[in-house]
Amino acid sequence: MSFAVRMAAVLVAGLSFAGPALAQDYGPYGVTGSGSLGSGYGFDWDGFYAGVYGGGVPFGTTSWNAGVFSGVNVSIDSAVVGLEAQLGADLDGTNSIDALLLGKGGVSLGDALVYATGGTGIVSGGFGYALGGGAEYGFTDYMSARGEVLGTGPWGSMPSDMRVTAGLAFHL
Repeated sequence: MSFAVRMAAVLVAGLSFAGPALAQDYGPYGVTGSGSLGSGYGFDWDGFYAGVYGGGVPFGTTSWNAGVFSGVNVSIDSAVVGLEAQLGADLDGTNSIDALLLGKGGVSLGDALVYATGGTGIVSGGFGYALGGGAEYGFTDYMSARGEVLGTGPWGSMPSDMRVTAGLAFHL
């Protein structure tokens, strides 16, 4: 076989493998299926999550707070509903404990989630409530960063503090 025929055979074989790279689009955790899991469209907000937060009360009685949170979300198309528990500490002159159980509802915008939240529990050492909202952005398949604003106060009165926090969550 001549050199030209060999080179032509190598060229034809090489070109037969050339083309765009095609890959299967698996969802988070390598699972395929219907709905948002495996669709390849944005972050998967379904399931359990846990994380840490820190921030403070920038107006009025200035204080710092930090804590942990855990919850579960359920996605229904682009709507997301969930339940979250927060346990933290207000670090000011009194150093009080916060323990909140919050309901949550929002809308998924792909990798971003915008939500409103509200609930009850122990706020600044006494029985109270929290109302507010936040936004969260999934920057990997399992991690998200969030910002949240909560108005808190004792039952039977207007919110007495506005808490602004930032957090990091791990989604299971």
